[in-house]
Amino acid sequence: MDMETCKEVLDALTEYLEGDLSDLERQQFERHMEGCVPCDAFFSTYRASRDLARQTLRLEEVPIELQVRVRRFLQQRLGIAS
Repeated sequence: MDMETCKEVLDALTEYLEGDLSDLERQQFERHMEGCVPCDAFFSTYRASRDLARQTLRLEEVPIELQVRVRRFLQQRLGIAS
C-alpha cells in the first residue's frame, strides 16, 4: 500500500498502532505524518483517546456504533473524507 493521501494514512492507522505495517509502510506513514498537520493532529488525538479509553474501559464495553461515530466525527472535524 502506497500511503500518499490522508485517506490511505487514516485507513492504516490501526495497523500502525498495532505494529502490523511493513517497514516500508511504516516509513511512508511516518513521512506523511511529518508533513501533514491535519493527519498528525488527528493521529495524536486518536492515540491519546485510545490510550485513555484503555486505561478506563475494556474494549468490549465500547459499542461498535460509538466507535464508528467517534471516528466519523473526528474525520469530519478534520475535513478528511472517509
